[in-house]
Amino acid sequence: MSHHVHIKALNRRQDGTNIIMLAIRGPGGGMRAFEPVSIDEAEKMTAQLQAAIAAGRTAAATDPVDAFMQDVIARFGNPELACDPSFRTWCAANHGLLTSRQTAERWCCWRVA
Repeated sequence: MSHHVHIKALNRRQDGTNIIMLAIRGPGGGMRAFEPVSIDEAEKMTAQLQAAIAAGRTAAATDPVDAFMQDVIARFGNPELACDPSFRTWCAANHGLLTSRQTAERWCCWRVA
């Protein structure tokens, strides 16, 4: 289930504290709640969000060895090879040393031997 948070307004409380009103919508689009957040708390939330975005981008980055292995797999047309531990080890050992074509050819020779 996803919720959407929108900045509704920047307000000032009677004590002079600046706050941001967050409008939190539910998955169906209906309004769930309004939540006042102090500027300091909003800055903390922003820092946490930026850290989460950076971590997400890092996790989404393709590992060069995995990309190489996918190139070798494409030569065979057999995606099930990605589940073979010996094939994964073979690709990791040959990454940077051989081309994907050479790695595929030698994998065939090694498996037959």
